[in-house]
Amino acid sequence: MLRSLTCSSTITSTSLFFRSFRQHPRSYLSPSSSTTVISASGRNIRRLSTLEAAGRQIFLRRGLKLLSAASRGLNGQFSRLSIRAVATQSAPSSYPGQDEAEKLGFEKVSEEFISECKSKAVLFKHKKTGCEVMSVSNDDENKVFGIVFRTPPKDSTGIPHILEHSVLCGSRKYPMKEPFVELLKGSLHTFLNAFTYPDRTCYPVASTNKKDFYNLVDVYLDAVFFPKCVDDVHTFQQEGWHYELNDPSEDISYKGVVFNEMKGVYSQPDNILGRVTQQANFDCSLIFLNNWSTISF
Repeated sequence: MLRSLTCSSTITSTSLFFRSFRQHPRSYLSPSSSTTVISASGRNIRRLSTLEAAGRQIFLRRGLKLLSAASRGLNGQFSRLSIRAVATQSAPSSYPGQDEAEKLGFEKVSEEFISECKSKAVLFKHKKTGCEVMSVSNDDENKVFGIVFRTPPKDSTGIPHILEHSVLCGSRKYPMKEPFVELLKGSLHTFLNAFTYPDRTCYPVASTNKKDFYNLVDVYLDAVFFPKCVDDVHTFQQEGWHYELNDPSEDISYKGVVFNEMKGVYSQPDNILGRVTQQANFDCSLIFLNNWSTISF
């Protein structure tokens, strides 16, 4: 989550700067005489006021700096940002559970007390794979676990969402049809679900019972790392989409769990507005920067 927030805040800052500069350009500059500006193509030589020329230069530099930071985030270089977001305090030479962490191949990166939620957060990093594990401890009776994967899509076919559903339809250790449904009916969970975001997929569980909690964790970890769906194409058809014909006299229809879910999502005006606004925010920021970058100083 910290990774995504870091990137999103950068894009938002870029957009806000554009809006602020267009409305109040003189708050960034001081007026003077005029200067000559030549376009990148070598044509259209004209004179601009120093206010306008300097404004474009500052606008371009600041905008490109913000967009560069966002691009680094979008390309997956989040490790340093996420570590700073968790803590800036240097890790002590020893800590409780150090031997166990090192035995499993983890090293402590940082530690901080978060006063807003009265929690102690410790960030670990696996030496070989780079996997990050955050431990947050407080006096809440709920025991919570979540595993998050980066799943940036290449298109809008909904593959990450279909995978989220499919991996919870049986695994190597739990080969039943729908262990997720069985957990909903028979466990002592206080929270049990999975989410697909635009760039990541999360599998969180929670329970106040310690034994039940570790059982939920075991089922989820086995599901995401050893899913049965990789050898069963029917699972993808069931969760994604498939053709269905109950009566030869009827028309063939589309069916599927995710297909039906998304039909509901796209029928809600507030969801459509949020999605279009998000896309427009990214598109306008990139187009605006691209237009300004054609000017040479």
